Amino acid sequence: MNKNYNKIDLIIFIFSLAILGLGFIAPHSNIVIGSIGILVYGSLILLHVYTPNIANLSIGNPKIKTMKRINIFSIVLLAICFTVLQWSQELSFVEKNQSLIGFVIAIAVILVIGNVAPKIPFNRYMGLRLPWTIRDESTWKVAHRLLGYLTFPIVIVMLVGGLMVDINQFAKWGIISWVVIPSAYSYFYYTRMQKKSKI
Repeated sequence: MNKNYNKIDLIIFIFSLAILGLGFIAPHSNIVIGSIGILVYGSLILLHVYTPNIANLSIGNPKIKTMKRINIFSIVLLAICFTVLQWSQELSFVEKNQSLIGFVIAIAVILVIGNVAPKIPFNRYMGLRLPWTIRDESTWKVAHRLLGYLTFPIVIVMLVGGLMVDINQFAKWGIISWVVIPSAYSYFYYTRMQKKSKI
């Protein structure tokens, strides 16, 4: 099973690297964006390789697989976004529909990460990393559980509001709400727990 999983990872890495490479052959490719793309891509590969060490869990732990899936999603999304950005001047569809593409990417990110958020193990590198969530595991769990619960209601509001009113505003406020509500609630939870422990 692990061998198959590693083969799938390798195929995805090669595929995403090929997509990333397409960005460099764009007629108006940006060297700064290209350098940032390579650095982020390399960091995500390292994060993928050292996931068990980062989470302090065994390789066979299901939570490690969850973290690796999120990382693979991030790698593929980065490669696609980078290449589309580099080719945006040549592709009229991209240039004319930037808001719609950004909206679809925002919804995809919220759906994928929100769906697995409650399964992300307590760690310092992936997830809702805030000073209070990385200090206390129960606060971490509360924040990520709420992140998961909010995912579908926020996506529905974003879809209805974005398609009927304003894509940009609903994308922006959807992402902000999705992050701020669990952050604020987990902060109050953490401070309440700290007060109780001092009594």
